[in-house]
Formats: sequence, C-alpha cells, structure tokens
Amino acid sequence: MTSHLRTIIIGNGGAAMESVMALRTCGDESEIHLFTDSAFPALNPTLLTYFIAEKIGFKGLFPFSGNLYEKHGVTLHQGSKVVKLDALGKTVENSAGVKMGYDHCVVCSGASPVIPKEYKEYKGSIAFTIRSVHDAEELKKRISPGKKALVAGASMAGIKVVEALAQQGMDVTLTDTQTHVFPFAAHVNCAALIERRLKENGVSLCLGADSSPDLSQYDVIVVCAGVKPNIDFIDKTQVDADDGILVDKFMRTNRAGLYAAGDCAEMRGDASGYVAPGLWASARYMGRAAGNNIAGKSEACREVIRHNNARFFGVDFTSIGDIFHCGDTADVFKMESDGKYCRIHWKDGCIVGINLLNMPEISGILKSHTQKAQKLSSVAMGRVFDKYPPIREVFLKRGI
Repeated sequence: MTSHLRTIIIGNGGAAMESVMALRTCGDESEIHLFTDSAFPALNPTLLTYFIAEKIGFKGLFPFSGNLYEKHGVTLHQGSKVVKLDALGKTVENSAGVKMGYDHCVVCSGASPVIPKEYKEYKGSIAFTIRSVHDAEELKKRISPGKKALVAGASMAGIKVVEALAQQGMDVTLTDTQTHVFPFAAHVNCAALIERRLKENGVSLCLGADSSPDLSQYDVIVVCAGVKPNIDFIDKTQVDADDGILVDKFMRTNRAGLYAAGDCAEMRGDASGYVAPGLWASARYMGRAAGNNIAGKSEACREVIRHNNARFFGVDFTSIGDIFHCGDTADVFKMESDGKYCRIHWKDGCIVGINLLNMPEISGILKSHTQKAQKLSSVAMGRVFDKYPPIREVFLKRGI
C-alpha cells in the first residue's frame, strides 16, 4: 500500500468486514488497522444457536474467508478492547495501551446482551447469554439430558435456544414479560399457534408481566432479553449518540472522518429510507456503505425492512415489515387452515406487513414486494394466487 492515509475499523463482525472489502474494491490504498477484543475471525452471532444445536460445526460460525485480513492488507490488533475514541483528536486507544491516529474511522463495535437485574446474581454460575463464541461454548458444556433449563426472552434467538436444549433432552421453560412469543414480530393469533406447537414439543410457557419463575429451580438459565450498543468508549460530548451512534444514510457521524455501522449505529431521524436495526443483513449493508463513502463513492445505505425467517420444531415462521402500526388504515387478509397461517397488511396498494406459518414457498415473493414497495397486481402476485386461491379472491375483490 502506497497511501499515507490510515483507516481504523473498530469491531470484527459483518459490518467491519464489509467496510474492509468495500474500501479495497473501490481501490482505496490506505492503511487499514482493525481493533477487536476478540481472538477469533469475524463472527456471525446469528449462527451461535445453530452451533449450540450441533447443526453446524465450529468453523461454520465464521462466514468470511480466513485469509481475508491478509488478502486486503489489514493489520490486526486483537484481544484488547477499545477504551477511548477521541473524535476531535482523531485517535483510538485500546486496553493494551496502543494509541493510534486515523484519517477515517468506522465504528462497528456491535452490541452486548442486556441482562435484567433478577438474572445478574446468577451470571457466570448457571446463567448464560448468547452473543459470543465463549457464550456458546460455555452453554454447550452445561447441556445435559433431564436437567431443567429456563430461557428468558421469547425472541427469535430465544426460540432457537429453546429448540436446541429441548432436542438435546433438557426440560425447558420459556419465559417473557410479554404476553405472547415474538411480541414484536408476530400477531397475537399467529403467536398462539406457535405457542401451541411449543407445548406439543414439551416446552413449558411462563408469559406475562406477572410471571416470575423461581430461578433457583433451574440447572441452566439462558438470557435472550435483547442487546445494547457497545459505545461506552464514545465521548457523547464529541459524538452525537442516543442508544447508538447517530449516522446519516451515508453512515457519517457528526464528526469529520468518523463513521459507524452495524448494531452500534442508529439512523438519524432525518435520514431518508429505513434500515431495520439488529439484522445481519443491515449490518453488512451499513458497513459496505461506510467503506464505499470513505473511498469517495458517495453511496447511501441500501434500505432494509425488518424481516425474520426461522424454522423450529418443524414450523416455518416468516415476519416481514410491520403489522402493528397501520391500524384501521390498512387492508388485512387473514387465513388459517391445515397448520398454515397467513396475515398480510397492505396500504395504498403496497404490502406493509406479513406473518406466515408453514408457507415458505411464497415468503420470498412477498418479501420482495414489501422490500421494493411495489404496487400489487394480479401479474406480480400470480404465483401466490396460483398457490393459494383464497388470497386471490380477497385481493381481486379489493381491486388488486
């Protein structure tokens, strides 16, 4: 590399790797230094539950090529947490005492699990979170047939942990302060069908604000209660931040040369488009946009709607967009038959939210329409209509 410019990447996940690859793809020749407290290659944390369930091996946790750093000329600073970022002086410092200046910096520091206070006294003894390789390896050591496990958090990650533990012979209870599973992704009617399936597979449910399981009765507790951005090294008098570091659609912060991407970043209210937080795809698109813009490409981050696809206990669940905030202004299609469930909300001719159970053959088509905000038509929906005539009948009656 011949350039005297220096770019620092903080983090080692999807956003960080996409930043690196975008920089080099655009021909950027700056020094790239990557700071991370991890000793492992770039991790996809959404794969940890598959590792716990023994559906993938250890190497499967790391989706990027092992020689990516060397290939792109990245200098690694591993095993030490970044403790300070001076956005005015343009320096980064880690716990090992390495202090380095930068011309550009991309903060891709990710997020850490939230641990409710009632579980903190058990942390490190029988309570685990699922966010790192260490978390997953420690939990795997505790899995034992016949032992009792409590999973706190009826989220996508929580359900996958429930399945992994139950299928390896543990007696599992799922608890959440919300009244139904997937409270931010599933309509209550869809959630009821999922809950029935969980019970059929021997999972006990303890849901609602008044539910308070006796933690002392469990051999293992797994907390899946959400995450918070890792930005404790950020000086909020220098860098605009709320829950995460505030960025525009180009991933720029309020400080020259400083960008943020992934779970630690939060789109400013005036940023056009929408990027759903907490998704692997979102983190990658944000990281790619940051790298492209540092390299001078001027590229807004690709819009990403919230979407979830999960298969557990033989059930295929898909949630796309938003089914909660359209109220009476949206048209709604509902269908439940033979173990299948479909709920579609559309407004002004465009789909805005979807719940599906056991209908994976149409989820991709509907996701594409929702993502692109395409006006619905009998031609565009042809494959959906052919597969499910009841959907055709309702949509055609509404002039689609």
